[in-house]
Amino acid sequence: MDQTLDEVNKHCSEHVQAYASCVENNEKTWKVDCADLRKALTRCTDENVTLMKLVRLNCQPIIDRYTKCLNANSEKPETCMGPLRDLYECTEGVGQMLEKMNRLKEKKYRGEEDAGKPGVVE
Repeated sequence: MDQTLDEVNKHCSEHVQAYASCVENNEKTWKVDCADLRKALTRCTDENVTLMKLVRLNCQPIIDRYTKCLNANSEKPETCMGPLRDLYECTEGVGQMLEKMNRLKEKKYRGEEDAGKPGVVE
């Protein structure tokens, strides 16, 4: 997850800062006042951070359940620990899948690079 946050900050730091500042400055109305900034941040992460895009593609129903729970329980967000745990498990699963895919790509790349070299066993 740290790697993902690093990627978000690397590619979308201006969007993150703008959104965070908006939320901080609009405590009571941030959901409405900061909606466009949130969409811009989402667009940036979808375009630049592979894991975030895959999480959204694979975990959207769970994201929606968690968001719905938070909206319904804004005064008691701890009520949403179950949906948060489900979201965590989904994102971790997607992260593990991406890591496996990357390892397979690296393995394939190394195998293609080494193919035909003397002393290299395939």
